[in-house]
Order: sequence, then structure tokens, then C-alpha cells
Amino acid sequence: MIYLDNAATSWPKPVEVTDAVVSAMKYYGANPGRSGHKMAIRTIEKVYECRELVSDFFGLNNPGNVIFTQNATHALNLAINGILQYGDHVICTVMDHNSVLRPLYARRRDIDVSFAEASVDGTVDIEHLKSLIKPNTKMIVMTHVSNVCGTIMPVEEVGNICRDNNILFLLDASQSAGVLNIDMQKMNIDFLAAPGHKSLYGPMGTGVLCVNSDSELKPLITGGTGSYSHELSQPSELPDRFESGTLNVMGICGLAEGIRYVNRIGINNIFEHELKLSAYLLGKLSQIDGITVNGKIDANGRTGVVSFTCDKSDSVSIAEYLSSSYSIATRASYHCAYLSHCALGTSDGGSVRVSPGIFNTMSEIKMLVYALKNMQ
Repeated sequence: MIYLDNAATSWPKPVEVTDAVVSAMKYYGANPGRSGHKMAIRTIEKVYECRELVSDFFGLNNPGNVIFTQNATHALNLAINGILQYGDHVICTVMDHNSVLRPLYARRRDIDVSFAEASVDGTVDIEHLKSLIKPNTKMIVMTHVSNVCGTIMPVEEVGNICRDNNILFLLDASQSAGVLNIDMQKMNIDFLAAPGHKSLYGPMGTGVLCVNSDSELKPLITGGTGSYSHELSQPSELPDRFESGTLNVMGICGLAEGIRYVNRIGINNIFEHELKLSAYLLGKLSQIDGITVNGKIDANGRTGVVSFTCDKSDSVSIAEYLSSSYSIATRASYHCAYLSHCALGTSDGGSVRVSPGIFNTMSEIKMLVYALKNMQ
């Protein structure tokens, strides 16, 4: 299988990640914070190691403010529902994922939501975004990179806008964590949601919410934390306040090794490798009759994610053809981001998405091009 669906989840995982998960299961995977025996203490240490890695990785400078979640969706829901109250106004963008849009839609009766527009190449209109700010604007939430077409959003500029207007900034780093450098302090990011299983190369079922704000954040769920067990009220300290129940220890241990792997390879090297493959693909797609690239047509201002449509067939049929005839894995249709497709002009059927990762090679991209050229 030529795996080109890394925007959904990275594959394969580094061997260090797999080994870490197995080691935790075999040797020390007790319940952290619940017991004082050697195995539990070892587990606590491993979990804290991952907090430190995440904190350093995103420029947070406070490991205690790293909250482990099930995934980025969980983290986004925690930030959105934990901050926004009745009467608040929030600005999102048409390029956002349903992990942002659906939680906001569910709150439509008690909060006010505005959508910043985007151009046909997926770039968010900053002037339109600024025009949407109201006296009661509490938060701006934005994806860092479009999961549909790979366009990089002006995050630092939006962070400055939030700082100047005393607005909280929530960044969805689902497609950028592990590919682009992120510094929460420099970029004025109050909350950052990221999955562990994509470009951080960790296992599925892992994610983080990084908190860089003193704003009161309410928990989504409450329950056992292993701390303050004599009290019926939920602990107020981070991260316990937001980590009720048993953590995914094995996943967290794997995530720690995934981050170490990214640090070893280097984010810039990962980005350049993926972009090199995508730049070649973009050039070849432009030469195939009937194929249209969605979003930016060159390698500037984008990551490795490439989206295209074809006059010969619908996106789902193309993805099925690539899989069945050439064992090439891509993703088709709307990618959980229908409003993005409306902005890109692909709302009628969506697109085929190709998302290379660090383990992909140029020969694999050439095979994809060959398959598309021979599509009937």
C-alpha cells in the first residue's frame, strides 16, 4: 500500500512509538495518581515526561497546563464549551473543521457566531475577520492549516489582533502540529488543540489542550482524579481539573516518543520533505487534462496537503480506483469541512485529498501521477 492519507492519521508509526506502547503495557502501565507503588510512580513519571515534551514543543513553558485529551476534537470541545458563556460572541472561519463548527452550532441558541470568509485558494480574509469583532467578542478560533487544501493561515497576525482587542485565541493545530513551528507565547495563542496521532506520530486516542491563559475554563466532565479524593468538588488545579478518569497511559507514552522522533528529525526537515513531494505533485497535476487543483496551485503558503478534482469522475470513485487498481490510499469527499469546500468551489462532491508524510518517497508520488494519467 502507498499510504497518502497522513492528514487523517500518520502511518506507519516510528518503531520507537510502537516500542513505547508495548513497554508500558508489559512493564509499568499502572494507574497514575491512584497508587503509591513503584509501577504507579513510574507511570506518573512517564506521563509527566510527555507533559514536559509537549510544553517545550509548543512554547508553553508550563507542563502543568498540558491537558491530555482523547483527540483534538475533545480538546476543541473542552476549550469552546469551557470558555464560552451565554451572550458571548465568537469568530471562526469558513475553513474550519467540523470539530470547531459543530460545537459552535450546538451552542447557537446561547452564543453568537460569525464566520470569516476565505478566498478561492483557502486564505482567510483578515480584513473581513477584523470587521466581525464586536464589544462582546470573547474568542477567535481558527485552524492553522486547512485539512482540505493545505493552505497556511495567518496565525501570528490573528494572534496580534486578539491581543490588541483583549480576545481569547484558540488555535486548531490538527494539521500543523509537527509540521510547522508553533510558539504559543510569541504567537499569542491562549489555547492550542492538537491530536497526537497525526504529525506528532503518536497513537490514535491521544490529544492535548495546551492552556496559556488565566481565563476560567470549565471542565467537560468531572469525577475521579486521584487527588483531593476527600472532597466532592472537582479539583481546581491543572491538569487534574480536566483529566477525570484514567488516562490513556500507553498512548501518552507512545506520544512522547512521537514528539522525540519529530524533534530528532526536525520540523523544518519534515516540512521541506513533504513540501518537496507536494510541489512535484502539483506540477504534474497541472499537466493532466481534466484535473483541477483546489487551493493554492503552487508550493507557496501551504503544507503538503494537496486536494484536486477531475472532470472524468467524482472524488469517491477516483479514490476507489486508486485504492483498488494501484493500492494507493487517499481520502475523498468533504473531509469533515463542507464550508471549506464551499469556499474552494468544490461543494458539489468534494475532492480527492493527497497528504504525504515523512515516510513517503518521490517514487510513490510518481506512481500516483502515473495512476492518474491512466485513469479512464
